[in-house]
Amino acid sequence: MNDQYNSITWVENMLTGVASIDEQHQILVNMLNMAAIQLTAGSSRLQIEEIIRDLMSYALYHFDTEEELMVANAYPLEAQNKHFEEHRNFSATVAQLQSDIKQGKLITREELLSFLKGWLISHIFDTDKQLGKFLLASELRTTDSITDPPETSGANPAAPSAG
Repeated sequence: MNDQYNSITWVENMLTGVASIDEQHQILVNMLNMAAIQLTAGSSRLQIEEIIRDLMSYALYHFDTEEELMVANAYPLEAQNKHFEEHRNFSATVAQLQSDIKQGKLITREELLSFLKGWLISHIFDTDKQLGKFLLASELRTTDSITDPPETSGANPAAPSAG
């Protein structure tokens, strides 16, 4: 087993320019990097399930934030549908991974981290930056319905780091 994981380093060109989205992206990056540390060769199935549950819970909160901003700011319907579909596909894939793990199917740390890291980076650069450009070009309207982030088990602290 290769224990090397190239953590995601938050860099300025990952910014969308929308503070709430950027802060949440930083938290997701930190959570993923912490998950990589926690997912050691000796991690139990329950620990893995908890880590994935925490990541998914925060990802869903983040998706809600983006989707509410899209609706509140009249993001073009075609782009909105594509973005929503990416969120649903990610959620479905993670739900399948969770099911596989519960059923005892072997999923390597590398497979899991590679999927999560690849998806997050691709989504930020290919989809969320487009949303950011649109929101900045229009008069950004926030919504009061955005809720507080979900509580996690505490196994995966996620405060954004400076930098």
